[in-house]
Amino acid sequence: MSEDTVDFWFDPACPWAWITSRWILEVGKVRPVKIHWREMSLAIINESQEMSAEYRRVVELGRGTVRVFAAARKAVGDDAVGELYTTLGTRFHGGDGLFQRARAEGRGSLADREALLEGLEPVIAGALADAGLPADLIAARAEASWDDAIRASHDLVPAGERKQTLIGVPTISVNGHAGQFGPVISEIATGERAGLLWDAFKVFAMEETFFEIKRVTDRAVPQTF
Repeated sequence: MSEDTVDFWFDPACPWAWITSRWILEVGKVRPVKIHWREMSLAIINESQEMSAEYRRVVELGRGTVRVFAAARKAVGDDAVGELYTTLGTRFHGGDGLFQRARAEGRGSLADREALLEGLEPVIAGALADAGLPADLIAARAEASWDDAIRASHDLVPAGERKQTLIGVPTISVNGHAGQFGPVISEIATGERAGLLWDAFKVFAMEETFFEIKRVTDRAVPQTF
């Protein structure tokens, strides 16, 4: 079985992208895949979208975190991005993670989320230390110059012969084929279950005529750990 190349775009604040990212790591245990981690900013994607001022503040607070990933890639290399995603994502979405605790405590309002995001500096600093990365990378949070690097990462999402229209995260490209938004899954599949889900997703992801499939129900609560 030949190795597949997976380009995976994520915004570290998104719990759904986190679940899919942990699934693709599980896929790597049962299928030959090589994963390239790539940052994507929901704040940048949604710059032209209409939204309330309150929601805009929350979205914009996430921009600085993605800048740290762009800075880590520049300073240390591509491998640093995956390492940092794991350490920061665990601090965000793990069993005792910041966002998971907030959900468990019923702190889900926009004001609650804004307060969480405003207090991220020590969380990011700890994740940088966990990943063995330079502490001074955290300064990138406040440096708008990194937004061009993030946009360049967005531009790498292949669209084939069609116009690129980014939706959100996770976005995945398989073997250079057009990027797909998803799969959005509510828990981390493991073992052969992860492999079978990959087998099915790969067929859709490499079929140039495929556009969309969506369940006609509400979403389950995300199980991020």
